[in-house]
Amino acid sequence: MMNTVIPRPPSWFKRDWLWGLILILAVILTYTPVWWAGFVWDDDINVTANPCIVGPLGLKEIWTTTHAGYYPLVLTTVWVEHALWGLAPLPYHLVNVLLHATCAVLLWWVLRSLRILGAWLGAALWALHPVQVESVAWITELKNTQSCLFYLLTIRFFLEWQNREILDQKGIERDYLLALVFALLAILSKPSTVVLPAVLGLVWWWMGGQWHGRLVLRLAPFFLIAAAASIWAIVEQKFHAGAVGSEWAQTWAERLVIAGKIVWFYLGKLVWPHPLIFIYPRWEIDASHLVAYLPMTAVVLEVIS
Repeated sequence: MMNTVIPRPPSWFKRDWLWGLILILAVILTYTPVWWAGFVWDDDINVTANPCIVGPLGLKEIWTTTHAGYYPLVLTTVWVEHALWGLAPLPYHLVNVLLHATCAVLLWWVLRSLRILGAWLGAALWALHPVQVESVAWITELKNTQSCLFYLLTIRFFLEWQNREILDQKGIERDYLLALVFALLAILSKPSTVVLPAVLGLVWWWMGGQWHGRLVLRLAPFFLIAAAASIWAIVEQKFHAGAVGSEWAQTWAERLVIAGKIVWFYLGKLVWPHPLIFIYPRWEIDASHLVAYLPMTAVVLEVIS
């Protein structure tokens, strides 16, 4: 019996630039429908009829008044885009698509740095999953793609800092400062990125870093920025966005129930995303029944197992 020799793939097939390019092209091809898309839903409030973009206001008001809400860096980007190409929707969509493609490559890099098996496949699934359509194809959701870029850059340079810290190499302060700057830019793009300090702590733990007082001091500025941004976002939502009243009021017990349901809701959407809706129907929460706490109980058991 003759032995079958399986040919090895050519060397260029293993090049990082090739797989990165494939990832970028896959995102661009997947989102070609946005070439014919326009402005939707609240794009008028945030772009086409926003006085900071098309009206008498501008960069000064974006950064010094409440007109920008809690996304000043995103509105700054939109302001620059409007200055470059006016209200033609295509360039806005292309910026979102290219940012998403860049994030996919960065996610691949981060997953590989964390020694996650199947890092490229994971990044591809994240980039091409249907739940991403809202973020990429809706111009207002630039806040998602832009904040994600800075979010992943924060993790990347934090990992670089961690590696240099462990190996006692030069460039430690540079990587740390870059991580801090990108964390600030992420939060200025979208306040929900305030979870970054906790994520960075998990990254340190995952990579086998030893916990010590110096690490706590290093993470302290990230937590301070996150705390300030959290307070700022709460004030903005309550006193300027009008997030007050009975429909916004929940007891701590109800919040606990909701937190448990959210985890399984999003996991379900990852497995089966249909239907995709801008805003899903409001849940009826009854915290007086013990069965309502089962989702959170399952989450806790999964984490500690």
